Amino acid sequence: MTDGTGSLVPMSLRRPSSPPKPPDRPQTERDLTYPSDLTGLSASIQDIDDYPAIAERLYREGFHHLSHSRVIGHGAADRDRALTNLFSGRAHHVAGAPLHRGGPPLSPDAPVAVGEVVTVTPGRGLLTPLDSPCLILTAGPSSMVYGTLPGHVECGEEYFGVSLNDDGTVTATVSAFSRPGRLITRLGGALGRRIQARMASAYIRGIAAS
Repeated sequence: MTDGTGSLVPMSLRRPSSPPKPPDRPQTERDLTYPSDLTGLSASIQDIDDYPAIAERLYREGFHHLSHSRVIGHGAADRDRALTNLFSGRAHHVAGAPLHRGGPPLSPDAPVAVGEVVTVTPGRGLLTPLDSPCLILTAGPSSMVYGTLPGHVECGEEYFGVSLNDDGTVTATVSAFSRPGRLITRLGGALGRRIQARMASAYIRGIAAS
């Protein structure tokens, strides 16, 4: 993650500069609303204390980060069920923030795929303005990552992972880094961060759902 000098090593190729394109073009990594050299960092947030230079950069640039992990089962069957919950969208549905995409609804037979744009929809009615588009950056074999697109209430990235450990336990992890992307989240401050932490726990419950 670092080059030996404490500087962050890009985790993906930088987005090339290019002329503006029509707004109805497919959205790609060039549209992510956070620095391109942070792409993929959410998968390592649980180890951020081992990389003080990166932690300092996130703080300096106004990003907050979190990582929640919990044992959710035992054995391959529990792992496979958890991964199905994650990729089919069931985990988000159980958490109260369903994922929607432009194509067929997410399901075990039509799981999320890299490059798709999904919208996180936390509730209905008054919460509709919080609908937030994301680009799927990773979808398998054991994790999903999405990054924020214009219109999202945050700017950042979130990681969802499931692991089968050597002792047979199955662990679910949700990690993220973000900073406010819209006025409503800038005004929310610490309350918004508490909501994010509660949602991380809710996602883990969704991943673990039977």
